[in-house]
Amino acid sequence: MILSRLSRAFREQNWFAVALEFVIVIAGVVIGFQITAWNGERGERELELRYLERLTGSVAADAVEFEDAANLAAQRGSQARRILAALEDPSQAGADSDAFLLGIVTAAYTYTPNVDRIAYDEMINRGHIGLIRNEAVRSQIAAYYQDLEVRSQWDYMRAHVQTRYMTLRAGVLTPAQERLQSEPATSGRYSAEDVEIAMARIADRPEMIAWLPTVEFWQQYNEDTYTAATEQARELRALLQAERERLE
Repeated sequence: MILSRLSRAFREQNWFAVALEFVIVIAGVVIGFQITAWNGERGERELELRYLERLTGSVAADAVEFEDAANLAAQRGSQARRILAALEDPSQAGADSDAFLLGIVTAAYTYTPNVDRIAYDEMINRGHIGLIRNEAVRSQIAAYYQDLEVRSQWDYMRAHVQTRYMTLRAGVLTPAQERLQSEPATSGRYSAEDVEIAMARIADRPEMIAWLPTVEFWQQYNEDTYTAATEQARELRALLQAERERLE
């Protein structure tokens, strides 16, 4: 229809009509591009909010994982210290034989938090990190995941401390006592005599005794590291939540 009107206007040499038709065509193209741009921008803003929502959930779950890891490290560090103290003073083994013998088994156990990186990795792999318009928020997100990488470089050492200890303490408990560890927790599984025998076996293992301070050090390091990670995750969660509320 526009072409027919233009043809007629040219034949009639109606230059005003020609100019008007050109203005209409150009305006239509501009408006079309603008609508496309508006729709694209709206889609990006919706995607930004979805990413912020997913990241908020991810770091909230991370905080729970880090807190659990810190608590377990604190508990196991105490077990290592109790064994060292009992070597100097057998009364330090305490009245709870079950807890003490459990500590001999688990003192070097490590727990690696299950960190949820799915949303962040998706943003990076798809080149969507720039959708987070707030530069301060974007920087904090990047710093958080960079710190995860820094912490993970010591995972091999945590595993080494655990496996080395497990090798050195092998035989301190009898096979029957080891099996009791996997059964439902009940009091009175072990006696004071069991503790005395276990301590005598530890005393005959100088390498195990020499390794215990390393175990205690790494459990303290894990506790401190994961406590700091818990706070960092909580702070980032609050920042992400605030940014979501600001944009909604």
